[in-house]
Amino acid sequence: MSWDATLYDDRGHVEGDWNYTHNCNRMIAEAYELATGDETPPCGGPLGPAIGPAWWDRLNGADGTAGYAYLSAIMKGLESDPQRFRAMNPPNGWGDYDSLLKVLRAMRDCLPEWPTRWEVHG
Repeated sequence: MSWDATLYDDRGHVEGDWNYTHNCNRMIAEAYELATGDETPPCGGPLGPAIGPAWWDRLNGADGTAGYAYLSAIMKGLESDPQRFRAMNPPNGWGDYDSLLKVLRAMRDCLPEWPTRWEVHG
């Protein structure tokens, strides 16, 4: 299982498209809480416990500026304690701290100067 994130410009063109495993959702939620003090609600539905925190709900529908700030906060938390978050790497090897950080950085840094909005689905 994975989440999908797409960044669209104001004309509907895709500026970027990413996909990553749900196995690191707890890592993202803990990093965000470490950086901001805000908790991330769990994912609902029958698969909710397996998927973990629905961190993407805050990004879904956000404009580029808000998305940049949100992704920056997550990255700030992750980068503040790499050992802690590497210890959370999934035992099955699907996803890890280092590749997650690369994906989040690519998402954050792709923002163009024109208006954009995020669509994210878990």
